[in-house]
Amino acid sequence: MKKALAILVIAALCVTVLANGLLVITLKDGSIYEFYLDEIESLVYVADDELPLESEYMGLNKVCFVPGEEINLYFFGTSGLGSYAWIGIIPSDIPHGSESKNDLHDIQYSYVGGMTDGLKIFTAPWDAGFYDFRLNDSDNGGIEIDFLTFEVRE
Repeated sequence: MKKALAILVIAALCVTVLANGLLVITLKDGSIYEFYLDEIESLVYVADDELPLESEYMGLNKVCFVPGEEINLYFFGTSGLGSYAWIGIIPSDIPHGSESKNDLHDIQYSYVGGMTDGLKIFTAPWDAGFYDFRLNDSDNGGIEIDFLTFEVRE
């Protein structure tokens, strides 16, 4: 039922856009963009950075949280990592790759402690935005080996 209703709403929007020749997009931040279809040859969206839809070593039940909400992060397949490997919440705009850079910007962290799989409980940051869970191989100049992006919104 929900799927059929969603399809009907999308079809109605498409008919409205084609009839009026105007496409209006309102973003979450309140920005409004108007596109007159007779002036547009094509619309293509290209993401600056590709967000991972899956992580090799981590998983979440959902990817959007409210500020202060408890987050259950599952990790797996981490055999071979030392006891000082850690997972931290890092703002998504921080460049990837360096454990030291992640360490400078982590909001919360937890050591994996030599476990090969388990559950880590975090608290969603208080500021809205995009964040990553980043898995780092050590706590001393190591490397980031995986990440999983999530969003915090009110």
